[in-house]
Amino acid sequence: MGDSVMSDKAGKRASWINKSLWALAVSSGAALLPSAPALADAPPQAVSAAKADAAEPSAVEVIFAGFSRRADKSASIFVRMTGEVPVALDRAGRRLTYRLSGAKLGVPNSGNPLPTEHFVPPVSNVALVPSAAGVDLIIDLSSDPDGDGPAPRIVSSGGLSTLHVDLPAAR
Repeated sequence: MGDSVMSDKAGKRASWINKSLWALAVSSGAALLPSAPALADAPPQAVSAAKADAAEPSAVEVIFAGFSRRADKSASIFVRMTGEVPVALDRAGRRLTYRLSGAKLGVPNSGNPLPTEHFVPPVSNVALVPSAAGVDLIIDLSSDPDGDGPAPRIVSSGGLSTLHVDLPAAR
């Protein structure tokens, strides 16, 4: 009594389930490596892929973007991220592009534009767009900006970072 007996069919099913769960964890980008016994049963290419994923640092994820309009009709655009990244500003006419190098969209919905034209100037549209180097924060203004555009600032707290772009009221 107390001994468990597993049929050969049940043993194969358990092995298949373990391998399937392991493959699911690898394909979903799980950060933890499976235990040594699970690696022993895994195909060699999956083992090397899991070790490579664990060795390289994960990119900073963009969690969401937001818009806030103030009483003086100025506005603030903010982007919440899982860490800090370098930010570069490019300006082309009324379009400001803040390039977040090394970032990635954490949630596909974060790529949907913020239709800010309903809130009156200074901003007509805000969007997060994936790029080859990371993620671009694109801000379309309703009037020409002063100089090159507002300098971004990053505030970090509790392991999260927020990029702020403060825009003056439209002229």
